[in-house]
Amino acid sequence: MVLRIARRAATAVLVVAALSAVCFGLLDAAPGDPAASILEARSGGRPPSPAAVAELHAEMGLDDPVHVRYARWVSDALHGDLGTSYMSGTPVTEVLGDTVPWTLLLAAAATVLSFSAALAVGLVAALTRRAWLRRGIDLILFVMGGMPGFVVALLLLYVFAASTQLMPSGGVSRPGEDVTAYGLLAHLTLPACALAFGHHFGIYVRLVESGVGRLRDAPHVQNARVRGLPRRTVVARHLMRPGLVPFTARLGVGVGTLVAGVYATEVIFSWPGMGRAAIEAARAQDYPLLVAVVLVTGLLVVAANLLAELIVAALDPRARRGGASGPAAPAKEGATVVG
Repeated sequence: MVLRIARRAATAVLVVAALSAVCFGLLDAAPGDPAASILEARSGGRPPSPAAVAELHAEMGLDDPVHVRYARWVSDALHGDLGTSYMSGTPVTEVLGDTVPWTLLLAAAATVLSFSAALAVGLVAALTRRAWLRRGIDLILFVMGGMPGFVVALLLLYVFAASTQLMPSGGVSRPGEDVTAYGLLAHLTLPACALAFGHHFGIYVRLVESGVGRLRDAPHVQNARVRGLPRRTVVARHLMRPGLVPFTARLGVGVGTLVAGVYATEVIFSWPGMGRAAIEAARAQDYPLLVAVVLVTGLLVVAANLLAELIVAALDPRARRGGASGPAAPAKEGATVVG
């Protein structure tokens, strides 16, 4: 496991380096001129003069070749300096310090809600003998599977905020009020639900249902029942532990999907996270802030995948031994898995 974590750490470094290089190159090739955009914003929309644009170009170092600017950025980043926002003049690290915690809070809440609900619904679908209940779950998942996350967000806004006014429509507190724990929970509910119950929710339910359902009548499970073990013990030890390996292996991809969807959700619900900062930076061609957001997103996805591997290794002994089956491979039917 130590070697696996070391390999993953090395991979994370390579991924971050590749992301920064690609992002830097794409932004340099993008149309538009950051210096002209900054001067236009400062002057209230009036077109800047070529002399003013050239002077700001030299001040910002935009006249240097892209590889020189990238090397300078890497050198500064290694010393903890991610640059300064073109539009606000604020260090990028300060902007990230103000926005990343809100994005992490929203992503964490949506992840816990999504995986907990998927686990509950998947277990019911896998263990129930009632055909009507399984058909009802299938119908609901079919409908949800065709709804993108932003559609779910708009529906939640319409039903619970616009029509019934049961929940706040956006932000983290009401205008003029301080942020409180209760108010934050109320404002967090709708965006977290919009993220948690997007089209990917059905995939998680299916993974739980298939993983647990195929072991329901396995010999070792029948043997545990014959020995008189409590139903809770049979389900937790002999069904859930081996049956949830495919579901858990999906954790890293699932968190990556949530992080990718969190930005649109933040814009819809006026959540003060990285999504809104990224949209505003893209409009203003604020390259230092955009590169930083991409890097943080990449780090979150890599960390989620590493966490998923560690959890799979805890559930599946073959993953700890580094067997050929791999961490995502399901346990064979009939194999006794004891906690």
